[in-house]
Amino acid sequence: MASKDEGGLPLRFALGEDLNWKAPWIGVCLWVELPFWLMVDNTTFAIEVEGHEFQVAVHDNYFELHGAQITDSRHTVCYQGPLKKLDDLSAEIKQLRKENPDTPFMWRKCKTVLKIASRCNEEVWSATRTEGKLRQSTIDLYLAELCKAHIPVLNRLIQAYRLATYDYFAFEVAPWDVPRWLVERAGRCVGSLLLPYRGWDIKPAIFKNPEAPPVPYQLIQGEDLQNQVSATATSGELEVLDALNLMERGDYSGAVRRITTAIEVIVEAVVAREIEATEGKHHAEKFLKKTQTQFWRRVAKYEALSGRTLSDGLRKQLSETRELRHSIVHRGYRINSSERGRTQRAVDTGRWIFNWFENDDARRTVREKRISFRSLGRDLTYGVFPARITPEGVVVSPLFEEQIKDPD
Repeated sequence: MASKDEGGLPLRFALGEDLNWKAPWIGVCLWVELPFWLMVDNTTFAIEVEGHEFQVAVHDNYFELHGAQITDSRHTVCYQGPLKKLDDLSAEIKQLRKENPDTPFMWRKCKTVLKIASRCNEEVWSATRTEGKLRQSTIDLYLAELCKAHIPVLNRLIQAYRLATYDYFAFEVAPWDVPRWLVERAGRCVGSLLLPYRGWDIKPAIFKNPEAPPVPYQLIQGEDLQNQVSATATSGELEVLDALNLMERGDYSGAVRRITTAIEVIVEAVVAREIEATEGKHHAEKFLKKTQTQFWRRVAKYEALSGRTLSDGLRKQLSETRELRHSIVHRGYRINSSERGRTQRAVDTGRWIFNWFENDDARRTVREKRISFRSLGRDLTYGVFPARITPEGVVVSPLFEEQIKDPD
C-alpha cells in the first residue's frame, strides 16, 4: 500500500495503482458491430495475430432493443442478440417494462456483429460490479485498452474478407469506426466506449463560470462563421486539416501522407512568392518546373531569399516524416495502431513546420490556441495501460512496473 500523510491521504498515486495486476486471467467474449456488412453467413473463424489464435464468431442476425429512444451512443440499449418476442427476454427487461409501462421499446437491426473470444484480468472484471467514480474510471480505462488491443484481430479478418471478395464497402477499422464494445462473461455484459466523442448524443455543456449555468459547447459563433465563408485557405492548409482529421479517425498512413503534402504545397507557394518578388514571375515558374522532385533545394532557396532558417529539430523530424511517407507511398507500408505515437509526432511537428513556412501569426493563432478546448471528445487514453497481443493472448499492463503488486 502507498504511504499516507497525517491526514490519511496517500503521498502519491498512479493511475491503475488500485488494481491487482497479478490477478489471474479469465475468459471473456468481446462484442463489436462493424459499420458495414460482411457478406458471409454466420460462422466462426480462427484468426492468428502475433502468434495467438483467436476464435471470432460472425453474426448477421443480431438486433438491439432500445428503451425510450434510439441513440447513437447506444446508451438506451437493454438487449443485443437474435430477434425475440419481448415476453421471451430476460427477467430484468420484463421488470423494466413493468416499471415503465408507457416507455416504448424499439428494435434496431445491427450490421455484422463480431464476437472475439479473449481474456480479462479477473479483478478488473469483478470490479465492474463495484461502485465508486475513481474505481469505475480505472476500470473503464482498462476495458477500453483491452478492446482497442483487439482491433488488429478485426482487421486481419477484414483483410482476408476483402482479398477474397473485393467488396467495395468493407475497410480496415480504427477506434473511430468501432467505438462501442461489449465485454461479456457468463451472460453478463459491460459496455466500453473507446472514443468519448462517439458517445455524445447531444453537444456537451461547458462551465465557464462556477456561479453561472453551463453553456453549449461551440467553437465559433454563427455570425463569425458567416464572415469566414468567403475566406481563402493558405496553400496546403486544407491538407493540414485533413491530416488532423485522419489522425483522429485512425487512418495513420493517410495522416502522414496529408501532412507531408501540406508542407510540400506551402513550400512551393512561399518559394515562388520570394522568387517572384526578387526575380520576377518567369524565373519563379522556371525554378518550380526545374525542382519538381527537389524538395530540399526549394527549402534552401526559400531560406536564402527570406533570411529565415528552419531549426535543426524541425528539419530532422521533417526528414523522418518524408521517409515514412515514402515507405507508405512506394513500399505499401501500413501504419498500425501500435505506432500511433509516432504518427502523432509527425502530424504535430508537421503542423508546426507548416506554421513556420506560412509565417502568418493570425493563422497560427487559429491553429495553435484553444487546443485543449478543441480536444474535447478525443481519445486521450492512448498508452495509459499499454496493451499488446502475445502468443499467450492479450496483455494489458500498468504504465509503471512498480504498480505491479501482490494482492493485499
